[in-house]
Amino acid sequence: MRITAISLCPMSAGQKARLEALGELRYHDAVLGDPGMGGLCRGAEALVITPRLSVDIVPFLDRCRFISVQGAGTDALNVAAAREKGIVVSNVPDFCTDAVAEHAFSLLLGVAKRIAAGPPMLHAGAWTTALAYTTVGLRGKTLGLLGCGKIGGRIAGIARGFGMDVVATVRDPSKTRAVPAVPFHALLEQSDFIVLAAPATERTTGMFNAAAFARMKPQAALINVSRAALVNTADLLAALDQGRLAAAATDVFAPEPPAPGDPLLHHPKVLVSPHVAWGTEDALQRLLDLSIANVEAFAGGQPINVVS
Repeated sequence: MRITAISLCPMSAGQKARLEALGELRYHDAVLGDPGMGGLCRGAEALVITPRLSVDIVPFLDRCRFISVQGAGTDALNVAAAREKGIVVSNVPDFCTDAVAEHAFSLLLGVAKRIAAGPPMLHAGAWTTALAYTTVGLRGKTLGLLGCGKIGGRIAGIARGFGMDVVATVRDPSKTRAVPAVPFHALLEQSDFIVLAAPATERTTGMFNAAAFARMKPQAALINVSRAALVNTADLLAALDQGRLAAAATDVFAPEPPAPGDPLLHHPKVLVSPHVAWGTEDALQRLLDLSIANVEAFAGGQPINVVS
């Protein structure tokens, strides 16, 4: 089997050896936004690939029978077109639940406690009063979750440890959850902080727009550790500029990496990180190992983690 790996993060010699045991391996370290990524996929029968795709790779898949996406989300891959070619697609679910939940709450704390405001003030010698600036306490505040799967549920547990109330808007409110389900309009109106923990779908894309921001509390903050597509960036920036929203934090961008001049990177009310929410050392190794395990299972005739 001809295997091509275009890996999100460098594989170890041992990990490469697992793929080499299955056939001929062509290995590439992925480069974000690489316009030539499609060409690298030509000739592969099995493909291990980063989910950060800037081009549609499916037209380049001339011999491919299997794709292992190095991530839980497959929204950057045209899965339907791959299926039409008879290609089996697997992903790596649940490898970074704790990592993303922890990072989401780090961003929430960052905006609540205005962590980014301190260093510039200190560096400039501008701290001259007893209280440099006020911050927001979390006890008694309401955290709203868009999506309450495993990551959302873990975020809810952390929030409750801080004495917060938690509500969620979910795809199927009839399913029993530990978090009370509320309609979207109630999520917007009740929440002091909203964390986006839902996948990018036709329903969720652009869900946070001018109309949504108009229903949020002006002192509320939005935290996105999901996908940039869920938020209309122009509307978000306008809401921040006009005082209809207090702050925002995002770990995700469109495109990735963002241009150096992207206004999200320079807005004083926006806290940013470079899509690293998933990236703890243990989560990274699980991702690499399980993406290889998908290929091993396919080679053995019993595919696992097949995207439905």
